[in-house]
Amino acid sequence: MGKTDENLESAISGEARARLKYTAFALQAMQEGHPEIAQLFLEAAGAETIHGISHLRVAGGVGTTRQNLDESANGENDEIEEMYPRFIREAEADDRQDAAASFRLAVEREKHHRAMFQEAFADFQA
Repeated sequence: MGKTDENLESAISGEARARLKYTAFALQAMQEGHPEIAQLFLEAAGAETIHGISHLRVAGGVGTTRQNLDESANGENDEIEEMYPRFIREAEADDRQDAAASFRLAVEREKHHRAMFQEAFADFQA
């Protein structure tokens, strides 16, 4: 992988993290009764999303609908089978039940995503 490809991957990760943070900041502002500030965070989150999508496209991370469904249908396995179970064990070992609960919730939703994408991919193939 060349330096530009590494930079694209870094930029994609950075934009995704910024989008998540700004969205979380917006939700917090709403909970505290500051909708005008929440709107600022949501506007920034939207811009970060557009930047990240642009980088992802340039990096070759967006294919045809068939390719995207195939990748999505099969891409959840590592998170479900390896990553989140390890994260849960490590969080429990660190006595971080809050993190373990967050990881458990995520893995259950990932299972739903996998099934949803697998069904859509099978239907698309038919």
